[in-house]
Amino acid sequence: MRKLTGLLVFVVALGGAILLTSYYKQKYAPPPPPPAPTAAAPAPPATGAGMTTTPPSSVYTDAQGNSRVTFKTQSVTLDPAGKKARVTLALERDPSRPAPATLWAWAYFFSTDAPGRYCAGDPVELRRPFAAGAGSASVNVEMPVKDCPAPRSAASRYYARVNVSAESAFAARLTEQRISYDTTQASPVTVEGAKPAGR
Repeated sequence: MRKLTGLLVFVVALGGAILLTSYYKQKYAPPPPPPAPTAAAPAPPATGAGMTTTPPSSVYTDAQGNSRVTFKTQSVTLDPAGKKARVTLALERDPSRPAPATLWAWAYFFSTDAPGRYCAGDPVELRRPFAAGAGSASVNVEMPVKDCPAPRSAASRYYARVNVSAESAFAARLTEQRISYDTTQASPVTVEGAKPAGR
């Protein structure tokens, strides 16, 4: 019986010691460090630095910081019936960095006649755009376009937004979140070969 009592006292004392230690650890523990301030989420890396606009030019810099390319839309022609477009781009690069071997150009087209709709095709590969070794180049890009809404009248206007990437065709195509129908930030388009749709 003595052994059982001694064992019981030992277990109770041990449990009390554990509880007492736990209590004092919580009571006198240093306060946890304040949470680190949450920084604003970084902007997604530019694949074409946004979209080309008529007044300002756009800049592309790849993920390694190489191949800095500025591009500006000079003219855009759309042939909805022929399902093609022609875009003339003025390209400039930083001569202190290596010239990109390839660029991809992509454009989408929209009309004020069809709010919230755009038409586009696949990005077009531009091989050796700076082959002449110069820091600037002018390129004419013919690209496929499909599903363009027919103009309602001769006064219908189309607009284009262009993107250029040195990473890939996938990076050249803008995501749905970056599609905008703001005509002030787009290039006016000359329409060829289209007949107004009947009302």
